[in-house]
Amino acid sequence: METQVYLIRHGETMWNREKRIQGHRNIPLSQEGVRQAVKLAAAMQDTSLDAIYSSDLDRAVQTAQFIAEGKGLPVTKMPELRERHFGQWEGCTLDEIQEQYPLEWREVWHKGGAYDIEPFEHTRGRMLNQVRQLVDRHPGETIAVVSHGGSINAVLDVLTEGEYGPGKHRLGNTSVTRLVYHPKRGWSVIKVNCTVHLTESSQTAL
Repeated sequence: METQVYLIRHGETMWNREKRIQGHRNIPLSQEGVRQAVKLAAAMQDTSLDAIYSSDLDRAVQTAQFIAEGKGLPVTKMPELRERHFGQWEGCTLDEIQEQYPLEWREVWHKGGAYDIEPFEHTRGRMLNQVRQLVDRHPGETIAVVSHGGSINAVLDVLTEGEYGPGKHRLGNTSVTRLVYHPKRGWSVIKVNCTVHLTESSQTAL
């Protein structure tokens, strides 16, 4: 029995617009982020879901709640689905980081460890572990998992053997990445970073 997983990035926040590092900071959706989440929910109206899970950070929970409204499903909040923790860099803009750490910022960004930043391997491990647990909980069903760009990319880094991942592909706000798990065939990546729902005239199924 195949299990379908919709990995969804949260809607836009003001810190996204300012290119400010959020990490575990609890930043709500901006007006644009709400608009994006409403469009996403409308596009998923005909998608049958058995459960909805979300990071416990507000920007993800708000996005998930828009999806849940029309489906009569609760949103289960899970701290394991949070964004990667960026330690001392949270609240700084990317320009500020590049200016303050010109020689090391790129390596630290990808590997972590320094400045209280969560090691990338830890982010990847906790996300994969949580997604696998959810798949085991819902054999043959379809679930939505609302998380964050860095965390979703950490999953993709493994499932695509590095074709997608941090520094290779930016995931848009409310983008949908669709995965399928089969007990014998393993994982298939069906769609990555789908944002067609943000196009006014789009009728494309997610």
